[in-house]
Amino acid sequence: MARIRALWPALLLVVLVAAVYWPGRGGGFVFDDFPNVVNNAALHVTNWDRYAWLSAVFSSNAGVGHRPLAMATFALNHVFTGLDPVAMKLTNIAIHALNACLVLCLLRTLLALAAPGIDARRREWTARFAAAAWALHPINLMAVLFVVQRMESLCHVFVFAGLWLYLLGRQRQLAGVPGGLRRMAAGIIGGTVLGLLCKESAALLPLYAACVELCLLGARGATGKHDRRLLAFFLLVLVLPAVLGIAWLLPQTLAPGAFANRDFTLGERLLTECRVVLDYLRWSLFPSLRVFGLYHDDIVVSHGLLQPPATAISMVSLAVMVAAAFVLRRRRPLIALGIAWFLGAQLLTATILPLELVFEHRNYFASLGVCIAIADLLMLVPRHESPRRIGALLGVLWLLLLAMTTFLRANEWSTPMRFASSEAAKHPQSPRSSYEYGRLLVIVTGYRPDSPALPLAIQELERDRALPHSGILPHAALLMTAARTGLPQRADWWQDMTERLRQNPIGAEDTLAIASLAQCAGDGACVFPPEAMVAMFQAASSHGPNAEVLNIYADYLFNVLHRPDAALQRWQRAIVLRPREAQYRINRIKAMISLGRDQEAREEIAQLRQTGGRLGTNERAARELEARIATRGQ
Repeated sequence: MARIRALWPALLLVVLVAAVYWPGRGGGFVFDDFPNVVNNAALHVTNWDRYAWLSAVFSSNAGVGHRPLAMATFALNHVFTGLDPVAMKLTNIAIHALNACLVLCLLRTLLALAAPGIDARRREWTARFAAAAWALHPINLMAVLFVVQRMESLCHVFVFAGLWLYLLGRQRQLAGVPGGLRRMAAGIIGGTVLGLLCKESAALLPLYAACVELCLLGARGATGKHDRRLLAFFLLVLVLPAVLGIAWLLPQTLAPGAFANRDFTLGERLLTECRVVLDYLRWSLFPSLRVFGLYHDDIVVSHGLLQPPATAISMVSLAVMVAAAFVLRRRRPLIALGIAWFLGAQLLTATILPLELVFEHRNYFASLGVCIAIADLLMLVPRHESPRRIGALLGVLWLLLLAMTTFLRANEWSTPMRFASSEAAKHPQSPRSSYEYGRLLVIVTGYRPDSPALPLAIQELERDRALPHSGILPHAALLMTAARTGLPQRADWWQDMTERLRQNPIGAEDTLAIASLAQCAGDGACVFPPEAMVAMFQAASSHGPNAEVLNIYADYLFNVLHRPDAALQRWQRAIVLRPREAQYRINRIKAMISLGRDQEAREEIAQLRQTGGRLGTNERAARELEARIATRGQ
């Protein structure tokens, strides 16, 4: 019975997480789920073949290290349930529930270190409140119901566990009990390494521990004096990696082409992110269903301190927050720590890296800083009974607001169409939201010319085409819809698409649009004018060779225009540009086999094995290609 009483807060957290997120399990795949999971053939393992699993876990092109641990969990989902988004979302919900329990344990230890003079019962309820607020906060929903962002939530399993282990080690060290330093090192180093196998966000774990020292513990040992071993430890795990990381990143971010695929420069990004970080804080403190969304590509880019004026205000506000954290670290250390954690969590995604400007899931750890500061303000600052009751009441109301907002947001994710329509309604100037809604309307038509949804789909895609920075995805959708329903393929769609490709460097979404058109033509579902398709590929290549465009063009040349020599040449150029991308060589080998050029195919297969390295990540593909040669020869 005593064990059940000790476990009931964690069990209640799990139940609450499951309850608020349950409606969102049926929302389907969206956006980055498609390239990373749905269309990633290497990930679709169906057995326990070693080489198939090696290919799967290293199949992501995201991040420096391919995020193998996160990819392994997606592959595991596929083994048991295939490409079922419900099973994948339920796995994500389970991971979030686990993180909620880890956060509760982490906060219990943190409060014991930060407020030893406050009675244990009050500390316990403060930890429970902050953990529940974090677990139910709607700004964290994107890391749960957006399938591919399991990378973020799974990464933080090791961040939270590592930070908790670090604090347990500090407890032992401050009490003069042996083994504290070993636990601290295991928590920070082990948590960082394992977290990095899921996503690069784990690189900030040593910084979070350093914030605890700066705001709470002062790097002191059992005697109350500064512990030089701690200073040496952070020099090793934080300062040195930070210097090396900056030295590696700066030349890349300052290179002339670093922001070529973005609609903003490095300076504009830094200015805009000041506003974005303040928006994150506002959404964390005062969540509103109408501001949350998967796509925030409708944000206005800052072009100067007063363009818009909110830019300068945001910069001043951030400076005030930093100053407040410094001043409060002695009187209200938990509020100072909350501010430090919130701002520290933004250092990777809100600074110099050429990432997109806004994504809510980037606050998965930052929101914990906000919850800690609110918990301290409402539950620990009040000294007398009446203020404490008012604080508790406000805390309960805030929790209810968080839970209700998350529940309603999860309801928006309950079906793909409901999600797409709500996103488009809340963000009418978002090209991605409009495109996704139009795309799903097209799917509803079943490509029937008499479908009542067809005019609505065309209207929505045309509206998307007219939005600023809409890219060429709506053009591709309009052309494929027309080709499959018998409507005229309007010349202005082709002309506008080709002109946009000539004007702007090609991005990931443009590549996806080109690939969709080529695949539709290759499958025989669409008949497009060859001259228009060739003009599209030439426009896409006008800014310099692009390996993925060459790969798509080669496939079109081989399967639609039946020009094998030209196709093989383009595949070879793609391989030269990206020799580690196995799929280009695989496509070339398949073409050679179909042409009966077996000896050349065998030589390419040998090269494919070499690019797989010692791990043999391409061995499965090599064996399948050899089987093709053997089957064709029979």
